Amino acid sequence: MPARQPEAFPPPLEPIAFLVEQAADMSIPGHYHQADQFQVFISGEGKFGIKPIEGLTVHYAMGFTPYAPIHAHSTGIEYYTLRNGWDPGARWMPDYKEGLKGRTKDYRHGLGLVPPLMGDAEGPKAVVGVLEQNVVPFEADGLGATLYQAAAGARIKGPAPTEGRGQYWMVLRGQCQLNANAAKERDLLFVAPDDDAPEITAGAQGASILVMQFPRRD
Repeated sequence: MPARQPEAFPPPLEPIAFLVEQAADMSIPGHYHQADQFQVFISGEGKFGIKPIEGLTVHYAMGFTPYAPIHAHSTGIEYYTLRNGWDPGARWMPDYKEGLKGRTKDYRHGLGLVPPLMGDAEGPKAVVGVLEQNVVPFEADGLGATLYQAAAGARIKGPAPTEGRGQYWMVLRGQCQLNANAAKERDLLFVAPDDDAPEITAGAQGASILVMQFPRRD
């Protein structure tokens, strides 16, 4: 198959998700991508620049925004990379610094720590209904991430898909009914801006679910 050619930015809407297993004591140098992306760190410990990666952590980076090295400690780290468009690959710094000219006003990235989850030792013991907690505060263009923790049988309603440029829903703990499908831990659903809002009902043991919404590109 021939190599795929770079596309204009922002690239056409296309959900792309994959798991990264970064070996112990390995570092990924500073770089940027052309696609907007979320990264969900699910196991292990390390550092993102000078900030520690401890427990569940969410990182968002806007396209053409350089971010600091990712270093895995002795345990190694695992994280999902979630994009709403195709990306031709990492642009390592400082080699690709010229590609950032004229884009500094678009720089945006940062880490958000996921609050304790149901089922974890320090997590909420008796959620009634649905507990909603910000991970990445929502902004005017739709960017944001929220953790929903729902008691058994409770229904979860997230932001309207039209508010952003695509959403990923990720099950972190427990099980739920996600539209017509039974979903378990680490299952993912992508919702496009013109899709109906997902119908989500927590299973018998409750569920912790993370929604990550990309910003609009008007």
